[in-house]
Amino acid sequence: MGVEKSIDLTATGPSIEEAVAEAVHRASLTLKGLTTFEVERIDGLIDGGEVTYRVLVRVSFQIKEQVHE
Repeated sequence: MGVEKSIDLTATGPSIEEAVAEAVHRASLTLKGLTTFEVERIDGLIDGGEVTYRVLVRVSFQIKEQVHE
């Protein structure tokens, strides 16, 4: 059985789906073994009538089974 670690990320986008995808994509650039995500919060910004969605996403990933010497 493996061990996982979770981190929280905030991302924005023109839709909820695009904001979540941006958070997961950015996490994948520096983390290996992503396993799950959970949307913790959805809110938004309004600027001159334009709506931008903001999401707080918890991303989990596997901790490597590696011993350092």
